[in-house]
Amino acid sequence: MDKVVLITGVSKGLGKALAKKFKEEGFSVCGVSRSIPDFDIDYHIQADLTSKEHIDKVYGLFFKRFNRLDVLINNAGIGLYESWKDAKEEDLRTLCELNFFSYVFMTQKFLDALIETKGFIINVSSVAGKLYVPYMGAYCASKYAINAFSDSLRAELKPYGVHVLNLIVGRINTGFSKRALGSKKPPETPFSGSPEKFAEVVFKAYKKKKREITYPFWYKFFIAFGIVFPDIYDYFALKSWEKAKGKS
Repeated sequence: MDKVVLITGVSKGLGKALAKKFKEEGFSVCGVSRSIPDFDIDYHIQADLTSKEHIDKVYGLFFKRFNRLDVLINNAGIGLYESWKDAKEEDLRTLCELNFFSYVFMTQKFLDALIETKGFIINVSSVAGKLYVPYMGAYCASKYAINAFSDSLRAELKPYGVHVLNLIVGRINTGFSKRALGSKKPPETPFSGSPEKFAEVVFKAYKKKKREITYPFWYKFFIAFGIVFPDIYDYFALKSWEKAKGKS
């Protein structure tokens, strides 16, 4: 019987690339997103994961189609480019509901099924969850939370044989910034990775049962620099946002 992977935020970007890669590797793919995918998928569930009722709906529909779950990929997310001073409550709540609480509630809902198969949970976090970025503080906070969620969850699930892989993701060419909330225009980031290469790296990490990976790899050095030289990092980070503002 084919293994089954459930991927949130499947219709675009990283979710789309992951769905294609896991399908290529012989998995049955169930995807969840608000918009309908423009590519072949075994089963799609249209849902808004900021709603607990929709998460309940996803659970019910999934098990009407499949009788097992081997991999849960919590990928759905949204950006917010705004200062703390000007951040709107509605945007903050939407951000946290999708970027953090949907990961928690989806995991809770499907955990028994993953324990049964000694399965895998893959959480898509961000470089912004390791190193703060000015005017992205709320997004950073949601991803710092995911890192803590992944690490503590991994420890708790060891006795059950369920593994947790945390993905520290940098800039990838997915159009993520165009869909973000907030009024700020983000700085341009050179050397962006590709969704397809990302999916390949993730699948290899899944096979090797890695705890955490960073993609693109060079972001490890960027994170280390910001931690060791915070004042220099602050100066150049703020300068890059000012430059972006001048181009908008």
